[in-house]
Amino acid sequence: MFIIGDLLLFATTALVLSITCLCILLHVRARDAYTLEFLVVLVPLCLQVCLSMFMTYLHRVFPPEQLVGNAYETFCLWATLISILLTSTLLYTMSRYLIGLLPITTGQKKLGYRLAMAIVTIFLILSLFFIISNSDGNWVLAMNLTFDYHFFSGSMLMVAHGITSLWYRKQASGREQESLLTGISATFLPLIVTFPLDLIFFRAHTFKIAYLSFSVFVVYIYLFISRRYFQDYEIPCPQESIPHAFLTQQGISSREEEIIELLVLGRTNREIAEKLFISNNTVKTHIKNVYGKLDVSNRVQLFSLLRGKTRHNSRQS
Repeated sequence: MFIIGDLLLFATTALVLSITCLCILLHVRARDAYTLEFLVVLVPLCLQVCLSMFMTYLHRVFPPEQLVGNAYETFCLWATLISILLTSTLLYTMSRYLIGLLPITTGQKKLGYRLAMAIVTIFLILSLFFIISNSDGNWVLAMNLTFDYHFFSGSMLMVAHGITSLWYRKQASGREQESLLTGISATFLPLIVTFPLDLIFFRAHTFKIAYLSFSVFVVYIYLFISRRYFQDYEIPCPQESIPHAFLTQQGISSREEEIIELLVLGRTNREIAEKLFISNNTVKTHIKNVYGKLDVSNRVQLFSLLRGKTRHNSRQS
């Protein structure tokens, strides 16, 4: 069972780490709200699972005689505090993400944010109290209690997220919102079943079956952002979707707007130069000026900005 736990812990850590890195890369390229919202959840999750894996193998790599003394006690204390803080941060960021996703009013969302902050604060205080009181100043014991049970117990709170997502799924205002709510409910509702299995089979191991729910969640995020990236950013937007009024407000000239129209049609710099009977260097200069005026640095960010403004205008109309 320990071998299975080790393999699953390694697979979960590798999966979460790789998808977090992918999300960072996509955010650098696209700078859109979706990847930023996902990163706010993924970063504390990634740090927590990496820390759990590090602490699991620490005792197997170093001999027992090196894991003693004041320095090691101090290390265990900081590892305990960091792990508790990361778990609490993950619970709060996940709660904020879900509340922001729900089809509810602004006032209800503000109330939800306050409730989430209150619940997570109580969870943090109780975690510190019970772990410190049960360890009685033995920071090695406190660290073991934290990595064996704290992240696992915090994960059980995600069941509430699954139930909430399932409740509001049919009230979603769009396909993307419904898809994300469906993913959250399908990811965290199975924790109800995995909880007793963990207590039976993985009680003495850092890894718990419940952590597979986070693996499912990050895979769902990967599928969502990759589908959105390839379909929404890499495919040029149609010419009629260009928000001309917005471009004029940003100081885009008529020649620069012509170039934007050709860019979103997928034309290369050389093709644009031939179309407009100008040099390739002139095209590069115009594109550089467009990027500067619109505060973007590549075509992906340009397409994302234009689509965002177009959708905003359509909702207003």
